[in-house]
Amino acid sequence: MDKVDQYIESVTQLPPAPTLLIELLGLFKEPDRDVDKVVELVRLEPSITAEVLRRCNSAFMGGGEPASDMFEAVSRIGFYEVYTVVAAMFGASARAIPGAADAVDVSDLWRHSVTTAVAASVISDHIGEANGPAFTAGLLHDIGKLIFASVERAKYGELIGTSAAGSVSLVGAERGAYGTDHAEIGGRLLAKWNLPPEVCAAIEFHHTPTTQAANPFQRSAVTICLGNWIAHNLGKPLASLTPEHGDLLGALEIKRDDLKPLFARTEKGLERVKGLLDM
Repeated sequence: MDKVDQYIESVTQLPPAPTLLIELLGLFKEPDRDVDKVVELVRLEPSITAEVLRRCNSAFMGGGEPASDMFEAVSRIGFYEVYTVVAAMFGASARAIPGAADAVDVSDLWRHSVTTAVAASVISDHIGEANGPAFTAGLLHDIGKLIFASVERAKYGELIGTSAAGSVSLVGAERGAYGTDHAEIGGRLLAKWNLPPEVCAAIEFHHTPTTQAANPFQRSAVTICLGNWIAHNLGKPLASLTPEHGDLLGALEIKRDDLKPLFARTEKGLERVKGLLDM
């Protein structure tokens, strides 16, 4: 067993594989997806159905007549919004991994993950690709940090602090201390859960998206890397791009003039999903 599997196997209580999420992700590949199919899948999970209706009614219905069933909810607010709720519910279960809160601020990590997910979704939309896989990878891109936090506890919190105060990246510090990093662990974990390969690769290589190892899913990895960068810089003056980020934009054929609109769309998207995702 290698270092990555050792860390995954050391967690005392991992969430179950997200079967519903995987099935819904498959529908993003269908341009004319059937609402009945979406409803049929979600209805198989009564607790998820109830929560989707609660959040949808709270976030969108206002003083209007609330949606009483899944068909009405999907018809009113759309498949993407319903999918984000299902994905967020799974993300919430991952946040509850025992011991993680002892080493990281899980609320702060959740806000960053949601912002990355929305930004990655906006980027995917911009380049004409399905936004469901990008949202999922963005939402779960730091799940490896929760694994480290659960296993290493306070030691991992100290490593994060040392990395932030020094000149070594967190990924570099993780590799030096543990022989692997949170991106590799996250990608491996999602592969064990049978999520689509483009989602797993996007997470595994979101810090190294232009390396040969990221192929054939380099565009997915670049999307999450850029989404992560937007999330870290949202609300700040748009600083000069590093050559590295310029290369990432080029890989997706995004112009520098597109950045401000992408930032603006991310902010708008966050406002839309805040109620849905209990932010």
